[in-house]
Amino acid sequence: MIRYIIAALLLGISPAIAASECFTVSACGSALTNPYTAGGFNACVVDLNGNTCTSGGTGAPTGSTQIVGNASGTTGAVVATLAASATQRTWLCSFTVSASGTGAVGPITVAGLAGGSETFQLTAPGSVSPTFTPCLPSSAINTAITITTTADATATAVNVNSSGYQF
Repeated sequence: MIRYIIAALLLGISPAIAASECFTVSACGSALTNPYTAGGFNACVVDLNGNTCTSGGTGAPTGSTQIVGNASGTTGAVVATLAASATQRTWLCSFTVSASGTGAVGPITVAGLAGGSETFQLTAPGSVSPTFTPCLPSSAINTAITITTTADATATAVNVNSSGYQF
């Protein structure tokens, strides 16, 4: 707190204001557009609805429920699902697809997203691990997000792990 007050005084800002202001983002998980980060000159970050966002990690809003969708398989298609909620939107923050064998496990299709599906490629052995900042929302409330691999007849193991939240 002392360093905030000193920094505020050096910038000619009232310390009481500098320590109590929040930075507003369009949605929790959105990147900050000013040169300061949450916990710096901005004592907090809130979304347009007034929800307090957590700093670091997924950027999930306070009060959200963290969820995972994981699946394993071998030669057939593997589907991991971030479940739908009847009253909340589902958000995808990251996923990993890893495979052993010698064939294509892609295209990997991420469906249920606002704006349409996304597609990734992977040939076994290997992995793909995108992280989304901000996290990607489902197309609507009560819509699941799925990550689906294609079948690989040579696969000895295919794992799909996803994480996100509902809010």
